[in-house]
Amino acid sequence: MVEVKICGITREEDLTKLIELNVSWAGFVFYKKSVRNVNHNNNKRLFDIGKNKIGKVALFVDPEDSFLESVIEKVNPDLIQLHGSENPERCSYIRKKFGVPVMKALYVRDLDSFKKVSKFENFVDRLLFDAKLTKEKLNGGITETLNWELLNSYKGNKDWLLAGGLNHKNVKEALKISNAKKIDVSSGVEKAPGIKCELLIKKLIDKTK
Repeated sequence: MVEVKICGITREEDLTKLIELNVSWAGFVFYKKSVRNVNHNNNKRLFDIGKNKIGKVALFVDPEDSFLESVIEKVNPDLIQLHGSENPERCSYIRKKFGVPVMKALYVRDLDSFKKVSKFENFVDRLLFDAKLTKEKLNGGITETLNWELLNSYKGNKDWLLAGGLNHKNVKEALKISNAKKIDVSSGVEKAPGIKCELLIKKLIDKTK
């Protein structure tokens, strides 16, 4: 069974559909430069809907402690996703200070990339292999896909998720080539940035079976 995370949730109705479809994780973006950014101060109902029904992931990009503390207090996430330039020590600090498991997103472009990946293994709970964070991605565009074959070279001991340009048309091939057991999808199930499409989510899930 493939574990599915849908990121960039901005609407209550989209989160409700994820719960109905038994999606494992819902991701909320707390980064002002992203079109999928949500305000943690005025979306209490959105965050409460998923309580004990779906894993909540809070995504940050190089956050300050004060911002982390404020979001964690309001959202109560099950997992923190760090998507910036955070080093292993910063990841470890956040993990210990706030008592929430941490997943670090890393860009894998060649075999040498795994040298950097290995440096994070003792400091985080999960890894996410994603396409590079670009202006297009922040603006809601379709992201590039990874070289899925490269991921077979990861011999580390951490759970990892495959991300980057996944959708119902390519996810089956991506899973087969990469041997991924967990995926993270955002724009691939949208009809507009931040607006999820139930049909596309269903199609994606069907292709993971």
